[in-house]
Amino acid sequence: MEIYSSIKDPAGEIDVLVIFANRAIVIQAKSKKLTIAARKGNDNSLRSDFKKAVQEAYDQAYLCSTFLNDINYKFIDKSGLELKVNRNFKEIYPICIVSEQYPALSFQARQFLDFKETNTIMPPFVMNVFLLDVMTELLQSPLYFLSYINRRTSYGNKIHSTHELTILAYHLKKNLWMDDEYSMMYFEDDIGAGLDLAMLSRRDGVPGLDTPDGILTLYKGSYFDNIITDINKLEHPTIVDLGFLLLSLSGETIDSINKGINYIKKQTREDGLNHDITLAFGSMQSGLTIHCNNDNLSKSTARLDNHCRQRKYKQKAKSWFGICIGTLFPNIRFGTKLEYKWEQSAELDNLVKYLPNYHASNSKPNFIKHKKIKRNEKCLCGSGKKYKNCCLE
Repeated sequence: MEIYSSIKDPAGEIDVLVIFANRAIVIQAKSKKLTIAARKGNDNSLRSDFKKAVQEAYDQAYLCSTFLNDINYKFIDKSGLELKVNRNFKEIYPICIVSEQYPALSFQARQFLDFKETNTIMPPFVMNVFLLDVMTELLQSPLYFLSYINRRTSYGNKIHSTHELTILAYHLKKNLWMDDEYSMMYFEDDIGAGLDLAMLSRRDGVPGLDTPDGILTLYKGSYFDNIITDINKLEHPTIVDLGFLLLSLSGETIDSINKGINYIKKQTREDGLNHDITLAFGSMQSGLTIHCNNDNLSKSTARLDNHCRQRKYKQKAKSWFGICIGTLFPNIRFGTKLEYKWEQSAELDNLVKYLPNYHASNSKPNFIKHKKIKRNEKCLCGSGKKYKNCCLE
């Protein structure tokens, strides 16, 4: 895809551009092979070959990434048609691809690569074409693929391994996550055994699991899996942010989400009323509220937005997500995201005094099981109104 500042003035070229909601991947590939001198360990030759294979690819990827959010540049495909590009990307991922197996490629990238990082353009991900092949085959869901790239580039030099495939294998098994209290993680090569066996099963028909046990199999068919599937289909910026948060959660948290959704669905089926669960993630300064009802959209949308606004205020969080599900279908009915600076409000202080204050983390969430309340008691959604004039309607 070619980029023009005007129809007659070419500014750059992208080998592969992938756009999903408000995220973009810019891939630049080089076919430069290692020279004999570099293969023998000559440092100057290694640096020279790296510059031609990776540094030049990154420089081109970064330049093209800066054009994505600039309305002065047009993107023209091979047929000559202009691509209508969203000019408000939240994250852009420059990826550099080499066509052969460079020894210790990730190590070379840490040592030799000069790169820039902005609020929008993430650190580069340097890989060979073999890693990309495995990633696209196993992480076929856009959300899973983007989430891994986000995690891998965010941790950057904190994660070390001889091979990038080893890090991917760990992610597939345990869900790559690194708390801020740790400064470095190193992965031994034996972690990749499950991934190796899965690829042998896929490519050569060797008996065994064709998908490693872990994040791709553990929650298959669960409520959590249904939510992730819906997010992939919706491809909406707000809901994609929620997907990133969900895929970073621990197994204990995901189990709580599944149990909580099962509970509120059962309650709504029994009494036809709105029921909800709330999870707060202190380390992320965020949280999630899930409503379950079959009410009309105008009523249920206002209710969810009001609940999220109060919950965000109560927790003094930077952001808060909300989704509404029904009992008739497993799909997400709609969702919302609140993201703004916390400021004290006398009105909200009065409204949230009935809401419990959570002290939750990534691994230990809380969810509400509502008690039966009388018509004239204050509604548990925190509106301050009587139950008969609020969620009972």
